[in-house]
Amino acid sequence: MSRASLASLPATPPVLAEFDELLKMRELLLAEPDEATASAVMRRFWDICCGTTDPERVGVLEAAPQYAVLRAFFSVRWGIHLRRLETLASREILADASATDLSAASMLALENYRGIDGELDLLGESPAHNAVVLGCGPFPETLIGLQHSALVGESLTGVDRNHEAVALADAMTRRLCAPRPTVTITHADAEGVDFPAFDLVVVANGLTGKTRLLDRIHRTAPPGVRVLVRNPTLLARMLYDHVDPGPRSGWRVTERRATTALSETLLLERGEHA
Repeated sequence: MSRASLASLPATPPVLAEFDELLKMRELLLAEPDEATASAVMRRFWDICCGTTDPERVGVLEAAPQYAVLRAFFSVRWGIHLRRLETLASREILADASATDLSAASMLALENYRGIDGELDLLGESPAHNAVVLGCGPFPETLIGLQHSALVGESLTGVDRNHEAVALADAMTRRLCAPRPTVTITHADAEGVDFPAFDLVVVANGLTGKTRLLDRIHRTAPPGVRVLVRNPTLLARMLYDHVDPGPRSGWRVTERRATTALSETLLLERGEHA
């Protein structure tokens, strides 16, 4: 949406006053500030999301005409910002010859990594043979967490459509993962992957088209496949695609758990399409 069409939106009512700051932040980023200023704006944006915890108020915000404009803009900017942070974190670790874990990573990446333990608890004590992480990113904390968990017996595959992310994820897993299970990083779009070889699929929060992706997994994965889907909550739905698998989707939500301040993870088991 252009600045002219944005200006034509109805004035922000008092109950939605926080949108005033978000719209100003959008204008600042459109002016292409230096990297430090852009990062500070994104950190402030994240603070606003984390500080808006009343579900009723979030519903009001999502119904406002400004919401679609802001979501279209900030979801793209947030993806760029997060990938930059994770890229820097991986490079920092790889540059340190003595690094043997993720402790050198940025705080944001570490918060995501600490959420993995809760996700793996959803799997109970039932191991998988072959797992794939869709949208593994340049900082492959999920692959590393799975590898260290001993919940995957044969192979782990990371998928990302960004060439730099694939190269960094490959270097990170070579540095930080043991020889078994085998870890492979693949350059591909998640929506182009077929899943007959995988009995565990992890869907990253940052992926778009999650509903289409779940349909593809349902069509091509083997019986008994389990899927962990990261799902945004509250104002994080402005940043990431939200999915709500119902009976018609062919998936049963068997468990869900809040894993970070603005994200939950769903454990899905395959049913039949209605």
